[in-house]
Amino acid sequence: MSTLSKEQLIECLKLVFKQQGFKKNKTTWQKSTDDLIYVLNIQGSQWSNEDYYINVAIYIKALGTEINPTEYRCHIRSRIDNDKKSYSSICKEVVDWFERHGDIQRLKILRQQNELPSMITIDAQNYLDKI
Repeated sequence: MSTLSKEQLIECLKLVFKQQGFKKNKTTWQKSTDDLIYVLNIQGSQWSNEDYYINVAIYIKALGTEINPTEYRCHIRSRIDNDKKSYSSICKEVVDWFERHGDIQRLKILRQQNELPSMITIDAQNYLDKI
């Protein structure tokens, strides 16, 4: 379990991700680039009101027409571990994840090096192999 409650984390993330150009809707933030849509979602646990998950995802625009995809509709998905982490370390890890995965050419290189998250669609794998 994290040292921050879900509500505390959401409040803390608002300012940081607004400055990063993300738009917030409830517990989800999105940012659009020419090729990609970044999605950050704070998901409550079904087992405990105190636990939550930090989901990060990338939607590849060339593979669909969604404008505001939910995290689970994205082509590349991962989860940030928040166990006993401070707000600043969680923020840094999320920002670093999007920097590492937030460019189509970087995604192609990560695919070639077999370093993409395990939750990636077949369509995304095929697309990154072809570009």
